[in-house]
Amino acid sequence: MLARGIDVPEVDLVINYDVPIIMDVGFKHPDYPNYLHRVGRTGRFGTDGVALSLWSDEIYEEVLELIEKYYGITISPIETISQLKEIMDNLRGE
Repeated sequence: MLARGIDVPEVDLVINYDVPIIMDVGFKHPDYPNYLHRVGRTGRFGTDGVALSLWSDEIYEEVLELIEKYYGITISPIETISQLKEIMDNLRGE
């Protein structure tokens, strides 16, 4: 685990063990800046990378959909480790 201010150019995979949220009177809202900071650890300095976010219930799926809309990006589900391996192999040119 690393904290803010650490730049490692070779990082091509970031795994978020949770979806960054802000709790507001029992409601979960996306923490947009925190998400961007986390996924920004990969793909630094013009390189490509993958950010994987683990989630456990549909509330987090909804939060990820809001993050997609906010940043105009596509977050695609990965259902197996084999899918992740294939993506990483293609990214690394293996």
